Amino acid sequence: MSRQCPRVEWVVRSAEPADDLEVERLFGALHAFNARLEPRFALADDWPKVLRDHLAHVRTADHGVVLLAEAEARPVGLAMMEGHSDSPLFRHRSWAELVALYVEPEARGCGVADRLLEAGLVWARTHGYDRTQLYVTVHNTAARRFYARAGFHPIQEIWATNLSSVTGLPPEDEACEPIYARGHHLLSPTHHALNVED
Repeated sequence: MSRQCPRVEWVVRSAEPADDLEVERLFGALHAFNARLEPRFALADDWPKVLRDHLAHVRTADHGVVLLAEAEARPVGLAMMEGHSDSPLFRHRSWAELVALYVEPEARGCGVADRLLEAGLVWARTHGYDRTQLYVTVHNTAARRFYARAGFHPIQEIWATNLSSVTGLPPEDEACEPIYARGHHLLSPTHHALNVED
């Protein structure tokens, strides 16, 4: 049985500061879904502030693009594409990263995700990136199929094991945090300069 899509015009546009509450709503829905697949992906208590600060950074640094898909002026989808610079240890250290892609359930199967992804890829190409990467949870089979159809393929896996005998918390080293955080995307406590020369 095929999906019955509403007869509306989908518009994909860059998010403005006035859209921050809608971006927050869609971003929260995405990560609530992800946390159901893997509880360790749950957002921190102060995530809305971190997200607002990050959105302000993206706007001032031209470090990425935040896109909304809407129908009849109501946002139903979100994409966030950003420049990523890895450690200088690596030769190939710059790429565009799709850090968020979400479409509300009632708008799925109607081409909204395709349009959001393509708009993000246009941003990446026009900013000099020759590669786009993303993270997808292993149990998110629908997303894995979508990205495979869009031409993405796995290049690395992250494996984990839970340690049941942990007592206390790992040590914190504030002096090292900027080093560890450098090159990471949205939830990084520090931001890095856009560098696509490599």
